Amino acid sequence: MPLHATWYDGESSRARAVQLACVDGVLLLAFEDGSHGRWPLQTITISPRLGSTPRILRLPDGARVEAADSPEVERWFKRTGSRIEGFADWLERRRAAMLASAALVLVATVAFLHFGVPWLAREAAQRMPAAVERHASEQVVAMLERVHFHPSRIPAARRAELDRRFRALVAGEPRSADLRLSIVRAPGIGPNAFALPDGRIFVTDALIELANNDDEVLAVLAHEAGHHVHRHGMRGALESSSIFLVAGVLFGDVSGSSLAVSIPATLLTSGFSRGYEREADGYAFGLLLRRGQSPKAFASMMRRLSADMPDGLEEGPIGYLSTHPPSPERIAAAERAAAGSR
Repeated sequence: MPLHATWYDGESSRARAVQLACVDGVLLLAFEDGSHGRWPLQTITISPRLGSTPRILRLPDGARVEAADSPEVERWFKRTGSRIEGFADWLERRRAAMLASAALVLVATVAFLHFGVPWLAREAAQRMPAAVERHASEQVVAMLERVHFHPSRIPAARRAELDRRFRALVAGEPRSADLRLSIVRAPGIGPNAFALPDGRIFVTDALIELANNDDEVLAVLAHEAGHHVHRHGMRGALESSSIFLVAGVLFGDVSGSSLAVSIPATLLTSGFSRGYEREADGYAFGLLLRRGQSPKAFASMMRRLSADMPDGLEEGPIGYLSTHPPSPERIAAAERAAAGSR
């Protein structure tokens, strides 16, 4: 029985009704005007079977025939179709299986972003060349110097004493050779301290002026040293940039230059995760205790920062550099660490 189909010449959108039949391995075409065509099946390319979508037969002369999927077409072209195409067709015809597969892909994607990306970022950060860390940090500093940074007004003697005590605090610690302290006046940032991937730690005049004593300042700097030791800055930037890259791959817009731009921008705009903050806090408590200092100084400084934190600062254009609102949980952890050392 002939199969009704539609024929296109391959050069225009003009369509002609045609009837198809297959005799001895030859596809026969019968048009309404009485004209005919014939093509050996092995010279015809047919689209994969996918649910109930029409099958496209591409003829050697450039024309194509669009036919509804049917047992006849499947019988004529038994040789076509890979296992993957067969599975896709099976999936397309079973709605429940298709929905289950979509849910599985979603779960796998979420799991990759939640577990896979952080692991990849940690491994990549461990192997990151120092030149890359320096370049990203220099770009961040250049941006901040244009907008926020001004020369410190803290007396030179106190700045020198803080630098001396900070060097003594971190001496012999992992990656301590990279650590350098810079004190700046930054009214737009407020009381703050932050570490960049290359080891530079910036502390603002406002934070030093807010502290009751230098022990509180050093406790905050110990926390920032923890971020550097654990490479939180670069890991966080890579995590965000990795998500950016995944999106770029999915939507067809990804380039090395976009990644180079995204890392410094991410350092400026992304905050540390709670896990990173806890890890840096734990490092700071251990470091202070090893140097004979009490983590209570950290707790008291956190209380002071919490009371002084302007509303919405952590959500501003420099979210990475703004101190996270000190939580009772972090203050309690510092006090437990101090009590446990007795």
